Amino acid sequence: MSFFHKKSKSWQAYLENSRSTNISDVGERVKDRLAFMGINQDTLLHIKEAAHILTPYKAEIVGQFYGAITSMDHLHQIIVHNSSVDRLRKTMEKYLDQFLLAEVDQEYVATRIIIGQVHSRIHLTAEHFISAHHLLIQIMTTILMEKLHTKPDRMLQSVLSVQKLAAFDQQLIVEVYMEETFKSFLIGISDMLNQLTELDTTKQLITGMDKQIEESHSVTAATEEMSASIQEVAEHAGRVAERTDEAVQSAEQSKQVINSALFDIQQVGGVYDKVLERVTQLNYEIKQTQGVVKIIREIADQTNLLALNASIEAARAGEHGRGFSVVASEVRKLAEHTKEQIALITANMDSLQRVSEHVTQQIGETGKLVEQSVKEAQFADSELQTIVSTMQEINQSTSQIAAMTEEQTSSVMDIAYRNSIIFDLSAHSQEVAKQTAEIIFELSKKMDEYRNTFFSINVRLNYKDIIRVAKTDHLLWKWKIYNMLLGMENIDAKQAASHKNCRLGAWYYGQLPQRVKDQPSFRQLEEPHKAVHQFAMQAVESYEKGNLLGAQQAFEQLQEASHHVITLLSQLESEL
Repeated sequence: MSFFHKKSKSWQAYLENSRSTNISDVGERVKDRLAFMGINQDTLLHIKEAAHILTPYKAEIVGQFYGAITSMDHLHQIIVHNSSVDRLRKTMEKYLDQFLLAEVDQEYVATRIIIGQVHSRIHLTAEHFISAHHLLIQIMTTILMEKLHTKPDRMLQSVLSVQKLAAFDQQLIVEVYMEETFKSFLIGISDMLNQLTELDTTKQLITGMDKQIEESHSVTAATEEMSASIQEVAEHAGRVAERTDEAVQSAEQSKQVINSALFDIQQVGGVYDKVLERVTQLNYEIKQTQGVVKIIREIADQTNLLALNASIEAARAGEHGRGFSVVASEVRKLAEHTKEQIALITANMDSLQRVSEHVTQQIGETGKLVEQSVKEAQFADSELQTIVSTMQEINQSTSQIAAMTEEQTSSVMDIAYRNSIIFDLSAHSQEVAKQTAEIIFELSKKMDEYRNTFFSINVRLNYKDIIRVAKTDHLLWKWKIYNMLLGMENIDAKQAASHKNCRLGAWYYGQLPQRVKDQPSFRQLEEPHKAVHQFAMQAVESYEKGNLLGAQQAFEQLQEASHHVITLLSQLESEL
């Protein structure tokens, strides 16, 4: 009955129409949101009053909340994967304590920002968070309505205040969540672009294909030369085989001649044996004759002595011995003549013996020569047989060489055919590499366009985020020059000229706190960044003039300066 006697105010009276706030210990951006939602010190006071009712039910509120959360399987899996229910209960109790304390200041805002960052990191979607947070509001408002239903004015003030501050928390957390999520996408895309710009294999692949095609040309020329050489070798081998066959036939004929000569030499040896036998017999006869002559000489000497004695006896006989003396004188003459003839015979026999001995000596030497000739002829026959066998083997090997050269010619032709296939595949691979490079470059441009859309939704970036984004912008400039050299991008030299108009330059020369400008890496950044744009302009101008070598040299200098810039940016990122 008391509820009806204590009427509440009109609903319009509970709305804050001034759209202002007297909460000051927060940033301007937060103050605008508090004012828009009608949150002021009175709102916070109503929450503090409501805290006396809600605090005793804190454990039940947390229990009801996580009972509902864990009943959802996918939410329960997120909790298990990233934390535990017990730990989250304690975190929720701290959140409720701070919420019911209703001290909205920079620390309060910072905790909500942390909650949004954590939810983004664990990939709890905004819809799930909003649903869960509304569940928490429902539980608290239900308790307040039950406990204050007899006091409608206070009930409405408490419930409305809790809903306002909870909506502020929810809006701030979701905003941070969305910003962190968008920022993670932005940084993720930037990192992907950073990695994409490091893909310098396209040029290497195209260059490698160029070299492979050149090598294929060289191999083709070499195989043609090799084929001609092998054909020439085959022809020479054929001619050698023919000449070798003729030489074998000639050697066979020579062997027959040598065998015939050997037979004749052997016949000479037989004749020599007979001559030697006759000469030996002659020497024997000479010696026998010399014996007979000796006997005859002895007889002549005896006859001469007898004739002398007969003459002496005839002289003694006087007249009676005169006739006997004549006979003795004739006998002595005959004996003297006989001695003279024997002396001539002996001289002739000595001369004949010397001739016979000389002939025997000559025959002996001739025999040795004949014997040596026979041995040499036999050795020549053996060697000639070896030569014939060797030449036959050579002839067979030459024939095999000729056959092998024909097989090699076939193999070389097969190599030439396969090399032509390799050439076609290399040309195709080169074309595929160029198409792949174009696809990758187009993909990088689409990704950069998608990345740039995040800047249009006013994602708040801290200094480290800006540096990471600037890194990507910087690397994309280098990436454009790289693809220009591949013939896939057109760049105006004026676009590359100024180092102050790019995102890095705009940030570098913009309004920055002194603590950033005082960093050593920040002060060192200007010159290499300026050099990057100078070398980029040189590369573009050289490329437009058709000076590809000069463009490549300028790009290599750009890469060195770019590496210095990225190093300094990384140092600056770690220093902030």
